[in-house]
Amino acid sequence: MFPAIPVGNLFEIPVYGILFMAGVLAAAAAGRRMGPQAGISGEDIIYGAVYAFIGILIGAKAVYLLTKLPSLLSVMPAVRTAFQEDAGDTLVYVVNYLLGGYVYYGGLIGAAAGVYCYCRQYKVGFLSYMDVFAPLIPLVHGIGRVGCFLAGCCYGIEYHGFGSVQFPKNKLIPVLDEVPRVPVQLLEAGCNFICFGIMLYLFYKKRLRGGRLLGIYLLYYSAVRFALEFLRGDGIRGNVGIFSTSQLISLVLIPAGIFLAGGRLERRR
Repeated sequence: MFPAIPVGNLFEIPVYGILFMAGVLAAAAAGRRMGPQAGISGEDIIYGAVYAFIGILIGAKAVYLLTKLPSLLSVMPAVRTAFQEDAGDTLVYVVNYLLGGYVYYGGLIGAAAGVYCYCRQYKVGFLSYMDVFAPLIPLVHGIGRVGCFLAGCCYGIEYHGFGSVQFPKNKLIPVLDEVPRVPVQLLEAGCNFICFGIMLYLFYKKRLRGGRLLGIYLLYYSAVRFALEFLRGDGIRGNVGIFSTSQLISLVLIPAGIFLAGGRLERRR
């Protein structure tokens, strides 16, 4: 585990943030080359990616807070009392709580919304943009999941077999080092990189367009995420009954993936 890079004695740079930005830059470079194949200029790809990035931050945080809303409401009386006793420390705690935690599906929805806003504002074809955007999603996500592994977040369930990992002590995640765990972050990263390769093949060789690639991605990732959720040991996504929030969202996205993969949206244009 390698959560941060120290910069002297001043501060630390989170490795997850570095890898996530590396993924975004790699996707932007690839998207600029892919854009003309779908009739989208390289400049539109770059500027639209800025809108998508803003949408990721807003969407991922909004869904996280939504899943934590019941617990937030339950602790509000205690927070109010603590604030009266020590406003400074309580404020720092609340800010750290609000800043920490993101939900991938929220980021995905936010990114799509950001791209849609850009396309509407600058008269760019949304489906054509998504034809380029869809193959790049698993690239960024896969690199980001490697960052999760290095940071120790999104960890797996207890597992003592082949390929298990034993994380070192992490003061931010006290339970992390208690038992060997499934390296679920790396499993998901590998699935994303495979998806990226498949999507590139379909983009260049099969020339799938009209939202079909986005539909295929939604089908692929929803199935993978639903299965891998059973191997997750953290509860940051929240649960509804026996399923996690991410599993429920996966079930909702599968029909949308079937609709898009079948080219029905393109035929309705």
